[in-house]
Amino acid sequence: MAIDLPSGIPGQGRRRKMPERYKYSATSATEDQQYQSLDEYYRVRVFCVFLDTISQELQRRFKGGDNTTWGILNDFHCMTVQDNWKEPVNEEAFKSLQKLCQFYELEEVDKLRLELKIFYSSFPCLPQNTAATMLNLMKENNVQEILPLMLELLTIYATQPVTTATVERTFSKLKLVKTKLRSLSSEERLSDLLLLAVEKDITINNSEVISIFKEMGHRRVLL
Repeated sequence: MAIDLPSGIPGQGRRRKMPERYKYSATSATEDQQYQSLDEYYRVRVFCVFLDTISQELQRRFKGGDNTTWGILNDFHCMTVQDNWKEPVNEEAFKSLQKLCQFYELEEVDKLRLELKIFYSSFPCLPQNTAATMLNLMKENNVQEILPLMLELLTIYATQPVTTATVERTFSKLKLVKTKLRSLSSEERLSDLLLLAVEKDITINNSEVISIFKEMGHRRVLL
């Protein structure tokens, strides 16, 4: 990212006196820790904290009381393990594939297994077995139409939400759209205005919009 790292460890030079009652607290223990290098500082204060936040968010959002969604995520992961689809096919991985097909109402589980075998035999040396990497590889080699079931499930797996940032941005946009002058807007109109505000990057064909509006009913003004 072309960001220059500081030459010294941040906050290591200045020390503040901690009150006696906070001496053995978790916060003070973290702040009093001495780091030997910049790598150690960013690994402890940034990298590990980031991984811990992601892990807690996944646990909170996906591991419900019956562990159903957490099990679905594990079933998705079996698709990205190359050794599962070598001959003989791993039985546990095949059972996970059956659960996925049942959950998403896909009846061709044998066809999906064949697609996975074809994919891994065609690309035996993958740099990283992740859903995003596999999807990019499929698009680069134009094999989406050959592996439709695999493409559908990998797309679902790659777009699983981890945080609520998108939802929070939508609520922030709602504060800008619903002003005092629009306080009496109907729910449908407010939803349409919010959709236009959130998805403003999507190009709109004006001619198509006019045609749809024209076909809605007779108007006094000709379009």
